[in-house]
Amino acid sequence: MGARVYRQTRFSSRRIRKRVIFKQGDCNVVQGNVAKRRRRYLQDIFTTLVDIQWRWTLVVFALSFILSWLGFGTIWYLISYSHGDVTAYQRGVDDSYKPCVTYIFGFTSAFLFSLETQHTIGYGNRYVTEECPEAVFILALQSITGVFIQAFMVGIVFAKLSRPKKRAQTLLFSRNAVVCHRDGVPCLMFRVGDMRKSHIIEAHVTAQIIRRRITKEGEILPFYQQNMEVSCDGGDDRLMFIWPTIVVHKIDKESPLYNLSAQDMLRERFEIVVMLEGVVESTGMTTQARSSYLPSEILWGHRFESVVTFKRETGEYEVDYTTFNNTYEVDTPLCSARQLAAVKKELCKQTGAALSSSDDDSESGSSSEATDPLPVVVRSVRQRPPLPNGYVHFNVPGDGEDGGDVTNVTDGGADSPQIGQQRKQDRAFRKLSIKEPSMDSLC
Repeated sequence: MGARVYRQTRFSSRRIRKRVIFKQGDCNVVQGNVAKRRRRYLQDIFTTLVDIQWRWTLVVFALSFILSWLGFGTIWYLISYSHGDVTAYQRGVDDSYKPCVTYIFGFTSAFLFSLETQHTIGYGNRYVTEECPEAVFILALQSITGVFIQAFMVGIVFAKLSRPKKRAQTLLFSRNAVVCHRDGVPCLMFRVGDMRKSHIIEAHVTAQIIRRRITKEGEILPFYQQNMEVSCDGGDDRLMFIWPTIVVHKIDKESPLYNLSAQDMLRERFEIVVMLEGVVESTGMTTQARSSYLPSEILWGHRFESVVTFKRETGEYEVDYTTFNNTYEVDTPLCSARQLAAVKKELCKQTGAALSSSDDDSESGSSSEATDPLPVVVRSVRQRPPLPNGYVHFNVPGDGEDGGDVTNVTDGGADSPQIGQQRKQDRAFRKLSIKEPSMDSLC
């Protein structure tokens, strides 16, 4: 009953979410209407037996031995019956009688002799004599068949036990992906981890986005796959997988997420499939772990918490997997990366115009200083180099910065109300230009 409820729940979630790859890595794809499927599967019987469930593998394992015992037991019974050994033992024989196989009284005796012969048990009571050449041939044939069946079934069981697919169960992906800024660039991030002490060698991560696309000719591609460039801590897709690592996809002009804002992310229908591949250190076999993220599983304006701490008591680095999926909110513009780039470009243009206009105002103010009785504010605005996060930093006079203070050329030296209001506006402009949340209103 529990298994039925689980299958129903899994099927219903599959129908609602319409995802290609489940969170645990299974593919939501069913092959249908395949011509001659059974014949094709039987042609590759070894792979078929490895892929089927364990209960069917055990059934095949037991039936392969039982059927071989029964088949050769029937042959031994027919040989003894045709030679007259069965009836001779029923009537009673003297020491001069030579049977094909000793002590075969019926089918049960023949089955026991078949079992002893195939597994070389040899209790000593039943054995083949040189009276029947066909019995010698069947003895050799059963010995070869028994070795072949044992080797085949042991290989299947070993292949199922050592499958790298089971190793992928200990490779973890974060429950959610996040979108935030890193070094001034909007990025999509997710975290991967490994629970075992044995490492994954040559581990690398790939990502693809699956969504609907219409070509220039009007062709509809319902499941168009597009690669997404990912990197790990500033490098390429290769990672030193000794602790949980955050995988980063930069949302630039080449990114399929370049035109998506936070609101568009909720309306779009796509699926980001992520794959981690590497070589298992203990077995040398290649393994692959998969997961996927829907738009509803991408947290905009979040960042992952750190899971690695250093313990001074033991001198070891400790990974706390209880915080593996934890995130915290950060200030992130809600606009798309394309809109944000346009805002930054426009802001840089306005900064250049402000610099040129300030130079013109200073020249005109110095020429009319003697004739104008009203207070004149001499301001100089100097643009600093861009900050590491990519935003523009303005140095506005009056904040205690280098680049000049607000100077009153009238008598008394006290600031007029007009000058105080101008200082507030300058500070507001400086705050708008440097703080990240304020960019949100511009978008």
